[in-house]
Amino acid sequence: MSAVHSAFEGMRRSLVRIPPGLFLSVGLLVALAWGYLLFLASSSTTMGSAFAMPMSSDWSWTQALLMVLMWTVMMVAMMLPTALPMLAAYERALGGDYSSRRSSVSVFALGYLVVWIGFASAATGLQWLLHDRALTTGMGVLLDPWLVSAVLIVAGIYEFTPVKMTMLGSCRTPLGFLATEWRNGRSGALYMGMAHGRTCLGCCWALMLLLFVLGVMNLLWVLALSGLVALEKLTQSSAVPRFAGGALIVSGITVLLAST
Repeated sequence: MSAVHSAFEGMRRSLVRIPPGLFLSVGLLVALAWGYLLFLASSSTTMGSAFAMPMSSDWSWTQALLMVLMWTVMMVAMMLPTALPMLAAYERALGGDYSSRRSSVSVFALGYLVVWIGFASAATGLQWLLHDRALTTGMGVLLDPWLVSAVLIVAGIYEFTPVKMTMLGSCRTPLGFLATEWRNGRSGALYMGMAHGRTCLGCCWALMLLLFVLGVMNLLWVLALSGLVALEKLTQSSAVPRFAGGALIVSGITVLLAST
């Protein structure tokens, strides 16, 4: 119980140190992203909608581009809030006037999102491949229980790996990251944003693949994964990834046994 209290207290302290203006700016962008996802989820239930998930075995390039947009917006909704402590630390470390600081912070955030746009493109390619091979439903849910089990177990094992813990530690310590990766100017802000994005991707890529377990447009599942990522990144507790990893491994084994 004390570990849970300590985890949430660490998250509270991280959020309290975020400047109100930055919090509101990111909050507005994230709210718009969630609004788009809600609109997309409702559109996907309407046959023939231009925004619906592709239901046929053959995707068009237009549908693929819409899927890249969907994945990109989803990454904004899920991952940008967890970058708030890093953005706040970077803003505090900058000198100069307010407008100059805010501009540099915006470039940093852009660099961070560039990495996740790359992931969104790769995820779309994977979903297209799985869809063409009839391994997912129209809503992006894996059909093969062996694949579901593999994704769950791999994601669970990754939670215990040194690579995961190293990347997670970097995400949790903004000042340490800035001390080692600092670059001056707008180009430096872009570089640091992309560097943080790569670290964050290295930390969370396996969790993002879990979107294929219950469906990439299952917004309750998206919200649950967003909460898990936030708990991992915004707290200092090692219990969070360990508990998540253990639960995922057990879930994967359960799915595997149920399918045999």
